[in-house]
Amino acid sequence: MYLPLGQYSPDIRLGFVSASRNCFPRALAAERSERIIALSRDAGIELVVPEGECAIIETRTHAADAAAELIASGVDAAVLFLGNFSPEIEDAAFVKAFPGPVLLIAAAEENAMTLLQKRGDALCGLLSAALAIRKRDVQDRVHIPELPIVSAEEGLAEIQHFIKMIKVVKGARNATLGLFGPRPRDFESCNYNLASIQSIGVEIEELGLFDLQNEIKAIQAGASSAIASEQKAGMPSIPEDPQFKTRLSDYEQAIRNFRERLKLSGAASQCWSEQEFSLKHVPCFINGRMADKGFPIACENDAYSLVAELLAQYASDNTVTVLDINHSIPGNLHESLKHYPLKDMVGMFHCGNTAGKLLKNPEMKYQLIMKRLMEPDTDPDITRGTIEGQISASPITVCQVHGHGDKLRAYICEGHFLDLDPKTFGCTGTAYIPGFHRFYRHVLLGRYHHHAAVAFAHVGGVLYDAFKLLGIEVIDTPLPDGMPYPGENVFRAGLTPQSRFVG
Repeated sequence: MYLPLGQYSPDIRLGFVSASRNCFPRALAAERSERIIALSRDAGIELVVPEGECAIIETRTHAADAAAELIASGVDAAVLFLGNFSPEIEDAAFVKAFPGPVLLIAAAEENAMTLLQKRGDALCGLLSAALAIRKRDVQDRVHIPELPIVSAEEGLAEIQHFIKMIKVVKGARNATLGLFGPRPRDFESCNYNLASIQSIGVEIEELGLFDLQNEIKAIQAGASSAIASEQKAGMPSIPEDPQFKTRLSDYEQAIRNFRERLKLSGAASQCWSEQEFSLKHVPCFINGRMADKGFPIACENDAYSLVAELLAQYASDNTVTVLDINHSIPGNLHESLKHYPLKDMVGMFHCGNTAGKLLKNPEMKYQLIMKRLMEPDTDPDITRGTIEGQISASPITVCQVHGHGDKLRAYICEGHFLDLDPKTFGCTGTAYIPGFHRFYRHVLLGRYHHHAAVAFAHVGGVLYDAFKLLGIEVIDTPLPDGMPYPGENVFRAGLTPQSRFVG
């Protein structure tokens, strides 16, 4: 979604409607609804409630009127709260009439002392409502949480979670991405299928490196000087080379021009290595700067990683990055690693595209691997522009999407970056991802490429539920210890029952 620079996720307006079966007290549904509405208001969430009788659905007319009012008020999604048993036909009628996502929750009984007069039986009613919704084939727009029978406090928590989900859904369905290709030959696995990306609502503008070249040529001398000053203030280690500084600032100005002209939500650049020969710098620093402003830029024209970055940004409402699942960790990297399963440690690296605020002691340098190929016998020039540093300790969510026919599949896992010196180049972090070695072998290999989007928070639960609403049918996650993956050799993995044979 096209957002102002500095905003990471879209704003959400959420509707709220309750339901009551006519043989149960309407006042009970009203009382329970008011509790949730009041708690939401205290938490800074202003729910949009239909006016009049249709605020609590009892009839088909109520259902139609409530949906019409919420549509007219411009809400992005709605909560359908079963305040008691509720009328399943009318529940389904509301979902059918309201075109957006719906959170379906039901009231828990509050007090054993009031069960005689205030028993709502919503546990039973939700069974009927969910089935009525499925019979009308509108269940794909309905989110039912893991524990859908809620107290007022639990209802608020589900509403807060749902809002985060809808940020991802709304953002994706209104996003346009700019791809400045072509994909470098050496990164065949960074391919993409337009239909698979469009299946979740994302639009693509397929551009070329030549478009960036032409845009940069059109920038008047000195037009990007304000950006150059901002870049230097944010990264004092930029070399004191006027030509090089102009290359960086003109490139960022060109990216910003395309962003504004095409209303882009993110971009992917060609990089490696024609871009460096043409534009005389690596794009890493600008990629990190723009990501820090809520405009992620992926490398190697990697459209799938760009999609994953954007979804992770919406879920975490903060800066994200794209990294390689890169290298194994030697046991002598640090003595503290004796407390971790080394096989579940992974070095995550990229040339230098991570925002400076996410690194310890960030510094502008050059791309060591590129220099070996492109400038082997000279001082670095066109390979300059990376930001190097240790990725700071943080909880992380690692995710990726990939083509699955004309649809997408995705994976999500969570872990932590540890506060360890990676003892190598690039922007690099040492990550502990529980269960990684089995997940890598039985899920990632042969299904996903080497890049991954990284959010610096645990947002796996938000992404998982949002992916389901977006229609991503295959969502891979690490399995618990003791549960084999399809095709896993349980004998070599040590997952068979332990023998007590002593003969």
